[in-house]
Amino acid sequence: MKLKIGMAGIGIAWLLAACQTGTPSTPSTPTASPIPPQQAPTSTFTPAPPPLQGPFAVVLVQPADQLNVRAGPGPDQPILATLPPNASGLFLTGREQTVQGARWVEVRLPDGRIGWVNAMFLTQEVSLQAFCADPQVSALLDRLESAIRERNGPALAALISPVHGLRIHVSRLSDGVLIRPDQAAQLFTDETPIHWGVHPASAMEIVGPFRQAVLPDLLDVIDRPHERHCGLLVPPVTYQPAWPEAYQAFNFYSLHRPGTPGNELDWRTWVVGVAYENGRPYVAVLMQFFWEP
Repeated sequence: MKLKIGMAGIGIAWLLAACQTGTPSTPSTPTASPIPPQQAPTSTFTPAPPPLQGPFAVVLVQPADQLNVRAGPGPDQPILATLPPNASGLFLTGREQTVQGARWVEVRLPDGRIGWVNAMFLTQEVSLQAFCADPQVSALLDRLESAIRERNGPALAALISPVHGLRIHVSRLSDGVLIRPDQAAQLFTDETPIHWGVHPASAMEIVGPFRQAVLPDLLDVIDRPHERHCGLLVPPVTYQPAWPEAYQAFNFYSLHRPGTPGNELDWRTWVVGVAYENGRPYVAVLMQFFWEP
């Protein structure tokens, strides 16, 4: 009897222990935490700077003067450097701004500095060899002669440099008269008197509209047999002609009418100075040479 009770107690004790501890469970597989996807490294794209444009040279600056290079666009900005009238090797960065009606461009100087200049005083550098071989220039001269013969103002206006305008010198000693493209459209019909300077032979001032004071001398060459000389001023008898220093960066053609037989001194030459803009040639200067007693 005691044995039975002991076995029963043992059974009860085992049941109680089983209830307290519970049935052993199978260990659960740990759940891995989700790994956030790795973001691709962000790369900063820096666009390449625009290519430099050029080279350009200084023009329209008198021998005793200099061209100011300023720290910013406009005549009121501090002067960063100065350039002589024959400076070359300048490059445009592509930045430009209009200030007080004038176009200012940012340039890189030969020493690497960056500054701003008035675009009026720059022109594209073109070698004489490339200029003389450029068929665009020959076509430009053909159109110029045609516009003058036909008294076609709009046709003439389309040939004039949009940056520099057209400077007309009735003689090598007279100051140039600036004609803008919009003025050239009415140049053959405008009756407004213009002061063209002093005649080197008579010392009298030349005053009158273009059609009266300038056109007859132009037609005296263009309407008669004449020669074209690239980059050459035909030497006359009494003086040595020279292309002005302020125009040295403009390549030119001479339209030369030789003297007539028996009167070789009545020769006449018109020099056409050419400026390039975006690779296209334009007329920038007309200067007359003739015999002077």
